[in-house]
Amino acid sequence: MTPAGEAEARRAALAALDRLIAVSPPCTVDEAMEALRRMVALRDGLVARQRAEGASPAFAARLACINAVLSLTWSGAVPIMGFRRERLEQARAALAALEEVAA
Repeated sequence: MTPAGEAEARRAALAALDRLIAVSPPCTVDEAMEALRRMVALRDGLVARQRAEGASPAFAARLACINAVLSLTWSGAVPIMGFRRERLEQARAALAALEEVAA
């Protein structure tokens, strides 16, 4: 994944999280899965790039952040009980902060 591809994937993931957060709870399965698909695509692209090029400390930190955001998205959108908007908002904030650092 190129840096431009990473930025595009990150923006798509942010947009999916924005749509998920904007929906009154509970979110639909399709909305939750779209947000998760976007996060997984971003993470998988970064993993492929890491395997191909190696990882600087900054790159490794971005990948760790994406993994944490993916975890928050999963636990917020697909909890055992109840919709966890605050986790989705945390995931969105972390991803947005990563956007600012990578820019």
